[in-house]
Amino acid sequence: MQLIFQDPFSSLNPVHNIRYHLARPLQIFGHARGEREVTEQVLALLRRVSLSPAEQFIEKYPHQLSGGQRQRVAIARALAVQPEVLLADEPVSMLDVSIRLDILNLLLRLKDEEKLAFLFITHDIASARYFAEDTLVMYAGQTVEGGPSDEIIQEPKHPYTQLLLSAAPDPERIQAGAGSKELTARGEIPSLITPPTGCRFHPRCPHAMPVCKERFPGRTNLGNGHWTNCYLYGAGDESPKTDTSVAQGAD
Repeated sequence: MQLIFQDPFSSLNPVHNIRYHLARPLQIFGHARGEREVTEQVLALLRRVSLSPAEQFIEKYPHQLSGGQRQRVAIARALAVQPEVLLADEPVSMLDVSIRLDILNLLLRLKDEEKLAFLFITHDIASARYFAEDTLVMYAGQTVEGGPSDEIIQEPKHPYTQLLLSAAPDPERIQAGAGSKELTARGEIPSLITPPTGCRFHPRCPHAMPVCKERFPGRTNLGNGHWTNCYLYGAGDESPKTDTSVAQGAD
């Protein structure tokens, strides 16, 4: 497993050139030996992430590259160790809007060509729909809905998923005007140090019931791989062993 970090401006060491960044993992993991072999593989990595002509980039330093070029170098560094899984943490959020699609398309191409599995973390539900086959929605460390990405986008069930989608730009919703139905949440995002009991979204949920405060709902299967943890759809086909919480820092 390798990581692609959110900020390409800080994930690369400014005192080392691109050759150093890509050569180190090749040497440490024993994928290249000798200066000639290292140089050949560094150039090949640059070409794989569409940095061409590669010879013009190998001796440059991070400050001499654009944000998109830096992120491509960071992706190449992750590929250097021949991973099976890439964990991409908001890999396009720090980039100019005009080049985000190029990076997403690069990752999709690498996924197919390299047979890689991706865990793509994002707050941008449009990017999730474009990139991911399956989407998992989390709120304050709890998983609340999951399934095929198109299913989640077209038929969101959990109120938090509906809220996320209502906040995303949608020309058709703008054209609908005052007649369209808007979903609003109450209050503020909860503290993750002392989170609410039960479903952590209940203080803000427009459909909250007394039971939501008492315990976290089990998983309700909705068909076609789509599921949710919400009492609006019953107590759940699967009762959670705890509260299905994960790392406290997630939202």
